[in-house]
Amino acid sequence: MSCQKIYEADDDFYKSIGIDPEKTQKIQASKKDLEDLQNYYESLEHQGITMVTIEDEDYPDRLKVIDDPPIVFFLKGDKTLVNWPSIAIVGARKCTEYGYSVANELGNELGKAGFSVVSGMALGIDEAAHKGALSKGNRTLAVLGCGVDICYPKQNRTLYQALLERGGLLSEFLPGTEPRAYQFPMRNRIISGLSLGTVVVEAAQRSGSLITAHLALAQNREVFAVPGNMNNPLSKGTNKLIQAGAKMVTCVEDIIEELVYQLPIQCDNFENNYTNNPILLLDKVEIMVYDNLSWQPTPLLDVAQKSNMSEHQIEKILLKLEIKGFITRLPGRRYVRLN
Repeated sequence: MSCQKIYEADDDFYKSIGIDPEKTQKIQASKKDLEDLQNYYESLEHQGITMVTIEDEDYPDRLKVIDDPPIVFFLKGDKTLVNWPSIAIVGARKCTEYGYSVANELGNELGKAGFSVVSGMALGIDEAAHKGALSKGNRTLAVLGCGVDICYPKQNRTLYQALLERGGLLSEFLPGTEPRAYQFPMRNRIISGLSLGTVVVEAAQRSGSLITAHLALAQNREVFAVPGNMNNPLSKGTNKLIQAGAKMVTCVEDIIEELVYQLPIQCDNFENNYTNNPILLLDKVEIMVYDNLSWQPTPLLDVAQKSNMSEHQIEKILLKLEIKGFITRLPGRRYVRLN
């Protein structure tokens, strides 16, 4: 007898095979639960919402390995974004014009490089980062502190619609869940967990963005921060992060050179958009050796030691970098970066 026929059987059948009435009642009740779940799943599909559980193949590996991964989350828009190499951009809601401009530019440039930009669709830095990515038709995903069918804040209705059409929306909260203050810190672990690294653009000393940065660090992800005016309260958090070891961001290349080797080869627009930034086309080893050089002449043996490579190995890499125009060789087997 098939599983389906057993599932569809009535009380008389269960009685005939020796199942007592109490257990039969539980079986029939569980069928109702399954039917309710199936109906709920179908209603989500009708709304354009995809439910992803931690057991599904589509559940992103990067998120699965964090300490407290969501057992289930809901998606609207482009479902592929959760598994695309991503970088989070976060920061103050009440940001400065400078901060907004930087977040917008980083979102644009990281998108052009082939990364998806992850943020939280809040006003300020989040909004600027999403818009920067969307401005050139690139990938961006918003992680919400409410249901994916609810636009919050309402001022970002146009952005919400753009994310539906050309990006993605994700939440661990059930559709229909209204925004609550405690839900926003909860979603921060997902923003950092989906991402290879987190960039903090502006943040006060006590800021939710710093929570996201610390979560990223705990998740063994890269942390970046944009330096700012020492007298600006919104730069105190980012300056402290840099003091604590976050990588300082003065241009988008500071981020990309750390993570570019994690981009998939099939990224169509990467090479086309970055022919003016050839460092992005170096392999991981070449980037590592290049990072061990400076604008001051460095002896070959010093580069070999820093790179943990033999003299013979390092000479090969340095020759490649010289041919590609990144460095030049000086008398005495010394090397220096070129502009």
